[in-house]
Amino acid sequence: MIKRLLIFFIFFTSDSALASSALYAPHISNIIVQEQSIVLHGDGYLYFDGFKGPGSIEIYSIIGNQIAVFSIQELFQFKLTSPLESGNMYIIRVNSNGETKTFKIVAS
Repeated sequence: MIKRLLIFFIFFTSDSALASSALYAPHISNIIVQEQSIVLHGDGYLYFDGFKGPGSIEIYSIIGNQIAVFSIQELFQFKLTSPLESGNMYIIRVNSNGETKTFKIVAS
């Protein structure tokens, strides 16, 4: 019993065990939360969620031809009438708060 306890103690006090257990310590104050932004297509609309503030939406065909550009005052839970043709793939670029996010959409 003492040998098992000693092995257990040595394992959990080694540098590698302390380094890996420090990642899961509950006292860490620097927690990074990534906000998830999504673009969905359905029912003849493009739905935008996870964006904040004003921005622009650019729609491109899969070969790079620009289809449409929209300037939006508030992107929070925004819904746009879809100019996409069914069965084609598109690239959607959303520019908001100095960041650009790109999405691929297959129109159904």
